[in-house]
Amino acid sequence: MSSVRRAVIVLVSFQQQSSFQAVPLGAACIVSALKAHPAVAAAASVSLVDFSLEDTPFAGLSPAAAGEQAALRIASGEPSDVCRAAGTVIIGFSVYVWNRLVAESCALKLKTLLPGCVVFAGGPEVTSAPSSWTLASGIDYLLPGEGEQSAVDLAVSILESDTRTVAGAASDRPQNSLHIPSAPAPVLLQTLPPDLSKLPSPWLDGTLVNLPSVREHRGALWELARGCPYKCSYCYESRGTKKVRHFPAERLEKELETFVSSGIERVFILDPTYNANRDRALTLLSLIERKGSALHFNFEVRAEHLDRELAAAFSRIPCSLQIGLQSANPDVLKAVNRPTDLSLFKKKIGLLNDAGVIFGFDLMYGLPGDSLRSFRSSLDYAIALYPNNLEIFRLAVLPGTELFDRAADFGLIFDSKPPYLVVSTPTCPAQDLDRAEILARACDIFYTQGRAVAWFLAVLHPLKLKPSQFFQDFASFLSGKKVSEQSDQRTCEKLQLEFIRIKFREKQKAFLLPAVCDTIALNGAWTRALAEGEETRLSLSYHPEDLFSPDAMDLEYFTENACMEHCEVRVFPGAEGPDLEIM
Repeated sequence: MSSVRRAVIVLVSFQQQSSFQAVPLGAACIVSALKAHPAVAAAASVSLVDFSLEDTPFAGLSPAAAGEQAALRIASGEPSDVCRAAGTVIIGFSVYVWNRLVAESCALKLKTLLPGCVVFAGGPEVTSAPSSWTLASGIDYLLPGEGEQSAVDLAVSILESDTRTVAGAASDRPQNSLHIPSAPAPVLLQTLPPDLSKLPSPWLDGTLVNLPSVREHRGALWELARGCPYKCSYCYESRGTKKVRHFPAERLEKELETFVSSGIERVFILDPTYNANRDRALTLLSLIERKGSALHFNFEVRAEHLDRELAAAFSRIPCSLQIGLQSANPDVLKAVNRPTDLSLFKKKIGLLNDAGVIFGFDLMYGLPGDSLRSFRSSLDYAIALYPNNLEIFRLAVLPGTELFDRAADFGLIFDSKPPYLVVSTPTCPAQDLDRAEILARACDIFYTQGRAVAWFLAVLHPLKLKPSQFFQDFASFLSGKKVSEQSDQRTCEKLQLEFIRIKFREKQKAFLLPAVCDTIALNGAWTRALAEGEETRLSLSYHPEDLFSPDAMDLEYFTENACMEHCEVRVFPGAEGPDLEIM
């Protein structure tokens, strides 16, 4: 093989939004594997192109238009270097449920802009349902599963033939890489899962650390393991191997050191159930405490596997936990292979609250057997456990999952195109799903984006309303108002205070409003000082020490017993966290 770099290989990733979590780790793993192979490195330049669909020039465009715009940029050499290719051009896409339509549009446009280019695709959308892809999508090859080895095999085969398709005698190319030009579908290439100890790290070889989006948002996805021991029927992993494979401890320690030295601030842990292996979880938490305590970590855990020692270990590092509750209806959970002892769940969550660990829940509506009433009950159950946030999703019936195969048995009607959202079920017709969606949005704005966890139940108690009814009323209040899907906390606080005043007057509780509004305003200022580093000046009717006291959790008792004391207060970010000063 010639040492002249006559070829260009570009891996393309489309992110749904710009954030610290929007890291193209899947595509980067393929890039690292290609760069680490001597024959590929000698014959081609390999690069990663990362687009955010909410950034200029993609914001507001349809998936088809966004894909075409990306293709124009790639073909013109911005930010890729395909226009300088002296020979073969190979382009790969990392495809997920949120970007499939964009990727297909981009691939088709590239076929016209770069005649003869070879295009392959991998990722969950390929792995889950390879038969759903046709040559009309612009894709020549499909790489299901873990694509590091199959991507290398494909690249080597193409580069050795020095053509834009795999040609020559069958004995001269990998057995699983035959190219059939007249085939009605892309060629399927598949290999066994790789040995994780032999894979190069995209963090250690500079692929991700030097990516502009990573440098801008200072976030990292940290892959600790592959595989999942559980079989939740709505998840891709339900059909995957039940064996969990871990990356070597030596690699993880070096990656953690790289995060610290490169200015990363937030790390999202990629491990479907971080605490499935308790001893390993504790060992890694100890490592993080010793070497990464300046970073903030996000973990996905199972509540059932928590204990006091784990809760204490989490409490010693800056972190938050995300916990998949999905539903508080035992029959619904059983139907999707996720049986949960809700009394045990509540007990385990109590350990986190006792230890002061920040956590949130995932909820889903539209699951088999679920109803609007059942979803409202799940919402009430979840809020009562003091989660810091709620991530609420409409069920997506993903191809390749057990639920997809059994959809007819459950009577699920869903969209045949990404993101495959459920449209109706026997127990939750379309109009109820829409009502659940409105309720979920109201909860997100008031509770999660509004950062209401510290005071929400205390404020709700005098109103004698369940959380779901309160959020339903708030949804009606929002009707006709223009509210962004991603509002900042200040905007949400204005809405909170306006709505709270209405509800307390409606319930003949207006005498509580000075304490209620002070509580909301003071906590809001405190969280802004912590999260955004903002300073806020407040005029309060009560002393802040009283408002932060346990007595303020019972607002009626507090109002009867606390003395009103007008205070001008400055809340600001201090050396060790938020602080305040009485002016």
